[in-house]
Amino acid sequence: MDFNRIINGMIRAARLDVSFYEEVEQDTSYTQDALIVVILAAVAGALGALLGQLLQGHIGAAIGMFFLQGVLGVAGYYLWVFVAQLVGTKLFKGTGDFGEVQRAFGFAYAPQVLNVLSFIPCLNVIIGIVAWIWSIATGFVAIRQSLDQDNTNAALTVIVSAIIVFVVTFLISLFVGGLLGVGAAITGALGQ
Repeated sequence: MDFNRIINGMIRAARLDVSFYEEVEQDTSYTQDALIVVILAAVAGALGALLGQLLQGHIGAAIGMFFLQGVLGVAGYYLWVFVAQLVGTKLFKGTGDFGEVQRAFGFAYAPQVLNVLSFIPCLNVIIGIVAWIWSIATGFVAIRQSLDQDNTNAALTVIVSAIIVFVVTFLISLFVGGLLGVGAAITGALGQ
């Protein structure tokens, strides 16, 4: 594992370097690197959430948020790659395979590393918005290049797949949140 290559790739991806996305699409040696970028982004977001909860004195919530955000970050990546590849090839004339989309989209997560700063009270919303908008831009380039689409079809792929992933993630979050709420209620009742 070459961390210099990964960091350099994250910088090039964040700069919307089209030639880098083309390189990643074609070179299968970037598969593990792309996953590491996603893990780094998920851990950065989880760490920001952990620190934010700790600053508010919520130790239990901090630990729970760290693990939940870390796991959902990586799981969400695979879900979005699957949905984007399926939507892009079936509905919007894309030609890339899962691996091509996975590699390009993994590096598109690079701006999400900014979420490590989300614990800063007066900047957390701004940081979240900047990371989100920047990630949409990198995700658009990643989808366009990995699925060999024009701008319109790439934008439609990103929008439709984002909506699907949002709905699925929201439903899973409700389910998990409900389970945790029920568990907390039972634990609280037993403790009284």
